Amino acid sequence: MKKGLLVVFEGLDGAGKTTQINLLKDWFEKENKIVHNTKQPTDFYRKDKRVRNYLDKGIVPNMYSIAADRTYQNEAEIKPILSKGINIISDRYLYSSLAFFKARGIEYEEIIRLNKNIEKPDVVIFLDVKPKKALERIKIRDGENIKFEEKDDNTFIQVRNNFLEVLPKDTLIIDSSKSIEEIHKIIINHIENMKEK
Repeated sequence: MKKGLLVVFEGLDGAGKTTQINLLKDWFEKENKIVHNTKQPTDFYRKDKRVRNYLDKGIVPNMYSIAADRTYQNEAEIKPILSKGINIISDRYLYSSLAFFKARGIEYEEIIRLNKNIEKPDVVIFLDVKPKKALERIKIRDGENIKFEEKDDNTFIQVRNNFLEVLPKDTLIIDSSKSIEEIHKIIINHIENMKEK
């Protein structure tokens, strides 16, 4: 059985990932292809008090716990589903951890080492948005309930730069100021061309 595709979406919050993930899911289903949506970190991990301290206040938990969440998800969810020929769309992946940790001045080489056996994505899509625009969208969406990185323009600028440094060379980078329809078309064309190779 042919393995399913692992499609990963990356980008700053406010880049439009959720919209494009939903559109891609609909496209797979219209093509009569089974698709499974997931995200990183997992809900189990996000709800942990130590993780909330990390996301909301910038207090960093032990990095091994972050790697453990991802490696467990890979073995228990991602690899078994892909092996059944089912496609997966993931909202964030390893590259988000690397970009955000680097912005906090944390050495992330250990995260890379701990994740050396995770599934390599078939497609990585980075929705590139100007940090100032992303922050404007987030504040409209979330009000004062914003994460640690979202409180400082300079941090968001650094996170974006870090993404561009750590993403795979074959990442599909799309200017998210384009229309929703245009971005979706670019993504579909990329996936269809890749499947033909």
